[in-house]
Amino acid sequence: MKSNYQIYIEEEFNQPSYYPLKQAIDSDRYQPISSWTGRLILPPPQFQQTTEDSILLEVHNAPEKYQELVGKIVKLQWSPNSQIGEKYIQIVTRDVRFTQVAEETIVHPKRLNNRSGVGPLESLAGARPNDDVIVLLYPEQIIDNRPSSVQEQSSTEMTSDLSQCFSVILSEEPVQITGRFYGLVTIIKREDSTVSGKDCFVVRHFNKTSKQFDGPEELIRIPQVPAKENGLSSSTNEKIEQSTLNQAGWYIYGAKNAEGAFIAQAIEPRAPLRLEPERVVLGLEAGLNCIKKEIWHHVPEQKGTAKTILLDPSAPEEREAVSSWLEGDKALVIHLFGGIGGQIIDERQTIFKLVTGHFAYGFARVVRDPFTDELRFDIEYEQVYAHNSDGIISGAIKWPSYMGDLQRGWLGLRPVSDIVVKLDALTQDYDFDGIRLSPLATLKQQLQIMMARYRVGDGTGIALVTPARSCVQDSNQALYRAIQQVEEEVKGNKEIQNWLQRHPHDLQTKRFEQLVELGRLLEEKLVPLGIVRRDWRQNSKTIVGTSGNQSKICRLIRAIASWRTMLPRRAHDEMASLLLARGAKLWFIRTNQVGGWDANICPYAPTTLS
Repeated sequence: MKSNYQIYIEEEFNQPSYYPLKQAIDSDRYQPISSWTGRLILPPPQFQQTTEDSILLEVHNAPEKYQELVGKIVKLQWSPNSQIGEKYIQIVTRDVRFTQVAEETIVHPKRLNNRSGVGPLESLAGARPNDDVIVLLYPEQIIDNRPSSVQEQSSTEMTSDLSQCFSVILSEEPVQITGRFYGLVTIIKREDSTVSGKDCFVVRHFNKTSKQFDGPEELIRIPQVPAKENGLSSSTNEKIEQSTLNQAGWYIYGAKNAEGAFIAQAIEPRAPLRLEPERVVLGLEAGLNCIKKEIWHHVPEQKGTAKTILLDPSAPEEREAVSSWLEGDKALVIHLFGGIGGQIIDERQTIFKLVTGHFAYGFARVVRDPFTDELRFDIEYEQVYAHNSDGIISGAIKWPSYMGDLQRGWLGLRPVSDIVVKLDALTQDYDFDGIRLSPLATLKQQLQIMMARYRVGDGTGIALVTPARSCVQDSNQALYRAIQQVEEEVKGNKEIQNWLQRHPHDLQTKRFEQLVELGRLLEEKLVPLGIVRRDWRQNSKTIVGTSGNQSKICRLIRAIASWRTMLPRRAHDEMASLLLARGAKLWFIRTNQVGGWDANICPYAPTTLS
């Protein structure tokens, strides 16, 4: 039986070769997704560097200074002085030797099998059977080395000497994206074209001057993607122009084909990510009640809609609650998706008729949108994700790619809750007279370790989620360990200790005390549920989702011991309530099978048990 990924790549619009490397784009309609983007290429085994973790990048977008690199191949490698550093690479580097557990219907990193010393960049580039992972590189994390010439060979024509490649030196892992360019449009009508083919729509672009959708019209394609092996399609373009979210518009992500038509590869509704909540709930008691009774209430009836709710336990009025979110703010994201019901049910996400769902963490920034000049959330997931039929890769993934990708995103298939969390003790950096500590950066490092290990199954080639192996546990272990690590760094640094003694009443001291208390509360709340383990540091060599070949008896014992983690909503609700009670502001973004209309499915809320 084919994997969903094999079904996808049979469509020409899902193949990288369908899109010319050099494209002319009207800057009034479209913008590059980022200044540096491109397609990852895994060098053949004979070119594998034994002393470094390096791969290749086919450049799709580059800063003005490096425009000559667009369409060419460059080398990606780590900076020796990066935040990740040599220690991280050593922790996650594995010799990959596949076990017999591998299944044909699941996409495994087959090209990495029998490779030695596979590092995090190589595991990202080699996660799928083909070189089709598209990424962005953050400009502030790049150092470049320009040799005397630029490599113009294709990846299949490379020689073993890669020293003449332009080198892009990274300090963080690339982030997965979909497409090369994006624009903001409203969809006017379907209008299939004899020239451009079927699945074409007339769209009208957002006008930066008038702040309305009265810009130029354009005929674009929003392809109808093929159904998966279970009969479900990840997205549909049916009646998308009639969606309740169409009035506020869609960000469309993609590129032009050889005929010059823009092909949408991912969509992102504008409304739910704006800093304009539909409802504000003030006070702790009202907020806790909202988490328990409202967020997932009457989900099937909300099919095709989205809602945003801001919970603020301390603000005296709604206006102040909203205005406290400022451009540049950083936040934690708690992600949970539910199930698929209706005429076609996804049985893989149910156990004993319970809707299990999926849990993850991520990060959000409040940014100013270049099209509208309004504030909005830019969300990046850190997906600790098992190998799967769709080819979703464990790693850092932007919201439009993980949620809105037409081929493998969950926006049109599942109900989703993203909680954007702002709690100063956790989301603000600490500066002790020049000694800077960042809980969020520390959490990202811990999650990157988990994600890289998942990509290669800790060397076995497979990471599976079962009742005894759960993304809930490994994601929360990363959070638990990150807070512990910050606390240990503070306790082990005499200069910081002196600072705290000199400033016992400083707001920063109070924030750090809150962080330490949060770590203790995580133990009290999540250890009894099996979501985190106190002995994580002693057992960190084996993470839950990649714990090798165990006997059936061992798997059964682990399943019984950690049964609560089969239901990620428990962790979602517990964390939301715990953080709200500590003073966090929670911004809920809830979508329910958003996009086109598929009458065969309806959204199911994830199950929770008290």
